Amino acid sequence: MQKAKIVNNKILNKQLSDIDRIYIGNDYCENNLDYSKINQLIDFYNNKVKISLLLPFLTDKSFDKVSNILKNLENINSKYSEIIFNDWGTFYYLRTYYPKLNLVMGRLLTKQKKDPRADIILKNKQDKVKVIKSNDCNKIIYTKKVPGTLVDIFARHSVESDEIFDFLLKNNVSRIEIDNLVWNMVSLLPKDIKVSLYFPYILLTVTRYCGGMNGKYSKVCNFDCRNKATLLEDGFYINGNAVYYKNDILPSNKVFKSNNIDRIVYQNNI
Repeated sequence: MQKAKIVNNKILNKQLSDIDRIYIGNDYCENNLDYSKINQLIDFYNNKVKISLLLPFLTDKSFDKVSNILKNLENINSKYSEIIFNDWGTFYYLRTYYPKLNLVMGRLLTKQKKDPRADIILKNKQDKVKVIKSNDCNKIIYTKKVPGTLVDIFARHSVESDEIFDFLLKNNVSRIEIDNLVWNMVSLLPKDIKVSLYFPYILLTVTRYCGGMNGKYSKVCNFDCRNKATLLEDGFYINGNAVYYKNDILPSNKVFKSNNIDRIVYQNNI
């Protein structure tokens, strides 16, 4: 099992002893990509460990800055370097102008059903009777048993068809990334496509309007996500423009094997 770690700053060489790969960047906000520091980190880690550049969904303003980083990666370590893309515009840009770099489909594109609050419903442990009070009368609602087909749907992700498999492999994308769901995970991936699992934080949702998320409603980015994340309740966190849930239980070896998971990405920066 490969071990990868998301880093924001330099870490000591001795901390790399059990790490196969480091992730530089983030997958939630282009404003929080420190471009000058990214190049410094790439130079620092080169020849020490394999490097993955983690990109969020990008707008036009970021491509020139990202291009300088990609050229650096292409020159120093293109064989083992990876670029993790999280939108199709970035994929097209990378495949057009940097065809030699290895691409990975990020977790924003694998489209899992992630909300952990659905777990009690999938297990049919929700309240069997609910009373809704109104001025006219009280309504009693009886919940129905969740069918097994719905449980199966929640266990899957969007990379599920032969057409998608062919498209990814033809474009040199032989890895996708997923979150560590609180329920069972099922995959139909061919053996040629490997999977990275993020741990312990599940990225539930992300927005471009982070002012609404952090309650400050500022129109200009104030880099609030560089401060400590805000704990909402029961393991839910807001970090800038993203909402996470902490699930610190790894799946079984059977789930690892059946889902082609051969890498754990340790995310400790929340």
